[in-house]
Amino acid sequence: MSDLNDSLKWELKKNPLFRELADGAFDNLLRAAQPRVYKARAAIFHEGDPGGSLLMVLSGQIKISGVTPNGKECVLAFMGPGDVIGEITLLDGGARTASAEAMEASRVLELTRNAFMSALQDSPPTALKIIEILCKRLRTTSQMVEDFTLLTAGPRLARTLLRLAESNGVDDEAGMLIDLPLSQSTLGAHAGLLRESVNRQLRAWEGEQVIQRANDRIVIVRKDVLVDLSEGGS
Repeated sequence: MSDLNDSLKWELKKNPLFRELADGAFDNLLRAAQPRVYKARAAIFHEGDPGGSLLMVLSGQIKISGVTPNGKECVLAFMGPGDVIGEITLLDGGARTASAEAMEASRVLELTRNAFMSALQDSPPTALKIIEILCKRLRTTSQMVEDFTLLTAGPRLARTLLRLAESNGVDDEAGMLIDLPLSQSTLGAHAGLLRESVNRQLRAWEGEQVIQRANDRIVIVRKDVLVDLSEGGS
């Protein structure tokens, strides 16, 4: 594919999803791929839209969300460089099961279902990697449902911040920076809490020097406090 330079091909080949593909299958897959660019807050697709393609994030951050029966947004995941979106529709060809929105300027590579399924037929390890991704997402979703059901606001938000730090944390001089542009509304939709509850808890933790906030970023200063709270459930 002419738009993809050798450096980008090398980066893609490092991804576990593509690592086991033979060179011929890999090149055929890329020839059918299309790069896409999205501005911040642009909708990539909506729940229920026709599917049929897999998106690999090249840069930026993408929010995956659904809508609860009472009409509220539920943020399911945040996807960054190297992550893939749309693995369910890739396998069954059905409609999108969630919505995707660019949180900041983002670039993705769209891979068609037909080309990917053709590559999978010749690469069982790649098919197993897709299953592994699905299982990981299912485990995370199950944990979120359990948190929503069993935990009160403080422990639930503590677990959410720790989970985000594990997936999107970078070392900072003050502690662990969650490198995501998180509004309180988005964080609340991810933790299953009202914005007011999130604001109240963050202010309390900031006053206790458990966290720091700068613009739309959160730094975990005292991880041990959040761990104790998340495990205590009180």
